[in-house]
Amino acid sequence: MARVPLPETDEYGHLPPGVHTATIEEVERLYGVFQRSDCRPALLRKLKEYLGEVRQAGWKAEVIIDGSFVMKKVDEPDDIDIILVMPPGWDMAADLQPFEYNLMSKRQVRRRFGFDVFPVRHGSPEYARWTDFFIQVNPKWNERFGFPLGLQKGIVRIV
Repeated sequence: MARVPLPETDEYGHLPPGVHTATIEEVERLYGVFQRSDCRPALLRKLKEYLGEVRQAGWKAEVIIDGSFVMKKVDEPDDIDIILVMPPGWDMAADLQPFEYNLMSKRQVRRRFGFDVFPVRHGSPEYARWTDFFIQVNPKWNERFGFPLGLQKGIVRIV
């Protein structure tokens, strides 16, 4: 089955609410380009590094990105929020090798990449909770950009 390309963004620069699938190249074209500073390209470089390390771990994991990075009107996003989606049967309490731990640890991911990471199992209540949470536009952006209260946006699963 062919993957559906990302839909057009709305008048606020957001994807429609929901989880959308994209390649890293699509993410780069949509969100990783220079705006007012090199903030977005720098975050994209760190994201590519993180994705590379997740792939090297050999996990069958998905990476969903959010935060102000997926909001085109924000010229200088602070970071990228990541939902690290592990397979349904993944043991979240399992002992990990140090390099694996560094990809799942909130503290280590924040220190190394500057991201907030939320590891969850696919299909779990935590998966639903975090995806539902991140689809909501943070109210701090409402006044700054004139967004209506309760606005929702899309988040992006990178394949």
